[in-house]
Amino acid sequence: MALATRMVTGAAAALALAACSGQDSAQTAQPTATAAEADCIPIADGTYQIRDGKILVMRTDASAVPEPAPIPDLPAGAVGWAAKLEQSFATGQYPWLGLQVRDGVAAVIGTAPGLAARDVSFITAKSMIENDPEGAEKADLIVNAMGVEGIEDRLGAGLTRLMMSDLTVSDCQDAFNQTLRVDDIDFPVNMAVLNAAELPVADMVTGIARLCSAHNIEIAEHTDSRGSDSYNLQLSRQRAKAIRDYMVERGVDEAVLTAKGYGESQPVDSGNSAEARDRNERTEIIVTAR
Repeated sequence: MALATRMVTGAAAALALAACSGQDSAQTAQPTATAAEADCIPIADGTYQIRDGKILVMRTDASAVPEPAPIPDLPAGAVGWAAKLEQSFATGQYPWLGLQVRDGVAAVIGTAPGLAARDVSFITAKSMIENDPEGAEKADLIVNAMGVEGIEDRLGAGLTRLMMSDLTVSDCQDAFNQTLRVDDIDFPVNMAVLNAAELPVADMVTGIARLCSAHNIEIAEHTDSRGSDSYNLQLSRQRAKAIRDYMVERGVDEAVLTAKGYGESQPVDSGNSAEARDRNERTEIIVTAR
């Protein structure tokens, strides 16, 4: 049966399919079953070969063949190496991994089955990007924008949405706000040094700042009310500068960045509880037009 073939013309095929379109229904001896009708499709005039239940086009009437749809241009952020890596992710042990790339920022996306799986798969994806000749050249900041099953908030949601936007002031401000709502940049007590636990969110806001370099970006640091006014003012300035230095080292144009410390002068919670102090000690990033 596999070798059996036969030739059929488009006219003959049209007769066989007439019942599907309702043509010549008066000459049809018996109505075709609904299930059978679902298998019927119109075809252009021409010569075909039927092999193993499939119709192969041998010769068609050119006038009956519609013009092919134009191939759309690829989005500006689409890059061949990224698509290849995504295929590797899909066929490897981390099928949930994806990749978004724009202006040198690569966001590893997807929804991992757990926190450990997210962290391990990100290390693998980062290594693959860095070891890809084109990827290493075109993505010099790689961030973990993955979500985790069962956890609603995703640190990378603001950045990945921004990558698909027009990068307006509003788009950029929303991305910073959403990111810092999920995870603030917390400094150790009485210190102005970023610790390892804060690097994921520091990388995320750095990626946003790189995409938003057409605007002015202010890094505003606030403390709680413990300590003197002068001490808190100085500490907040040092913390803002630490974030600015981190961003500049990772490719943000220093000309667009301003680091300001406000100390305890702008609280958002008038209480004196631990929760109130935690809300007041915060990082804000403010975007304005240049």
